Parts: sequence; C-alpha cells; structure tokens
Amino acid sequence: MTKKITYSIQQVSNMTGLSKQVIRKWEDRYGIISPERLENGYRIYRQEEVEILQKVIALTKDGQSVKQAAILLKQNSEEAAKEEAEPKTKQFLDSLVEAGRIANDRDIFHLLEQAHSLFGLEPFLKEIVTPFLERINQLLRKKEWGAHQEAICSQTVRDFFITMRHRFHVADSSPLVLGSCLPNERDEIPLYIQLIPSMVRNYRTLMLGPSPASNTIESTVRLTNPRIVLLSGTTDAVWKDNGAEIRMLDAFAHSMPDIHFFISGDCLKYKPRPLKLNHIKELHSIEDVFSSLSS
Repeated sequence: MTKKITYSIQQVSNMTGLSKQVIRKWEDRYGIISPERLENGYRIYRQEEVEILQKVIALTKDGQSVKQAAILLKQNSEEAAKEEAEPKTKQFLDSLVEAGRIANDRDIFHLLEQAHSLFGLEPFLKEIVTPFLERINQLLRKKEWGAHQEAICSQTVRDFFITMRHRFHVADSSPLVLGSCLPNERDEIPLYIQLIPSMVRNYRTLMLGPSPASNTIESTVRLTNPRIVLLSGTTDAVWKDNGAEIRMLDAFAHSMPDIHFFISGDCLKYKPRPLKLNHIKELHSIEDVFSSLSS
C-alpha cells in the first residue's frame, strides 16, 4: 500500500511562500484547511491542502479577500461533492430497479442497507426510497412490470423500515407519535417515511395496521395518549361516503385538544371540495410537524 506524502508546516511555508503564522491563521480563522496533528501536536499537511492554499493565493492575487476565497472554495467543494454523489444515487436506483425486476428481495434489502449507511437518513429517504417507489409505480402504470414485482419491492421496503424502527432506541419517557393509515387505506410506507425521522428527534413511535376503522384509531389514541397523530392516505378511497369517517376523526380531534392531529398523502388531492377539516391539519412534510410544535 502506497503511503501518502505529507509535509511539515515549514515545508508548506517554503512551497507556498506563506509564513507559518499566516498558514495557522488561515486554518484557524477561515477553516480553509484541516491538517492532521501528530501526538506531539505538530501539524502535517497533505498534498491536497497545499493545493488549496495555492488556490487561495491565486484568488487573492485576482482581487478576492481571503474570506471570499475561502467561501468560494467551500462552495466549489460542496458542488463537486454533490456532482459526485448524484451518479452514486443513480447507480443505487438502477440497481434497486434491476433487483426488483427479477424479484430479488434479498438484494433490494441489502442495497437499501448500503444506501442508508452511505448517504445518511434524510438523503436516503428523499433521494433513494422516494424515487425508487415512484419508479416502481411508473413501471407498473406502463405495464412494464407486473403486480408481483411491485408487491415484492413494496414489501421489502416496508420490511426494511420495520427493521430500522426496531434498531432505534428511544426512552420510554419520550413523547409518542402514533402513525395510522386512514380508513380504507392500506399503504403504510408513507407513514414509515415520516415516523423514522420522528425517532431521530427522540420520539417514540407506534404504528396501526392497514385500513383501520375510525373507532380503532380513536380507541388507540385514548389508550396511548400520543403527542402527535399522523394519518396517511394515498388514494381517493379514504373519502368513501363523502369522507364520513374522516369527519368523525376530525370531531374526535376536537375532543382531544392536547394532541396534534395531521393528515398527509396523495389522498389530499381527492378531498371533496365542500369538506373542511377544522381540527386535523394538512401535512406536506414531517418538518412541518416539528416547526408547528416549536412555534
């Protein structure tokens, strides 16, 4: 294995023409570089850091201040990192679709694990899981996939989220978020996409099964006394009988003033125009929940 070349601060000073004091100042004040420190406290610099210093010198000669040069280099670095990450997300998406095409649930699960580890939770949900689910629906609508392929992919994503929930440790004293499909709704995945970030914020979570009756939701709320109730639906089926059960849930939410009720999902597109929810708030992202609670 080839050992990477490193330089002392004196060598960097000789290479760049900067004094040792200026090099330290740029590091401490502007965060331009982050050299490694040895046990004795001495800094050692990589070739990349020498090149960054040389770029700053060139930018200052063009009229930029050191601060402006540092900001510009940071922006360029972030854009380059984003450009590098985008092909990786596409690779994962393509691999997930291929695994789904051949109905390989083990590969789907393994790819989800890798993507979560590589990208972190928020990018994983927004840039991997959500686009993957959208791609599945597109393939199904175009009849390029059969129902069995969609079912295996959706079930594996759901299993992965269940595993994630079980891996989180949240104190029993933490406030509770209750997630529930709306009556006549069976797709639980959108709820998991909201519940997992709730656990990161130190909330306990509880999930009801698919298509619960409104009185089942009400009895569970009374029993568990959650701080937040997230109701989710993806189809127009939840507005059956002109939203009679949703109206009952809205009236129930009025009777529980200390609990925050939210409704989300594509079902909102199909809400009957005359129907107005007075006590259940429409939700477009989980961040809206916590921003409304903190305001």
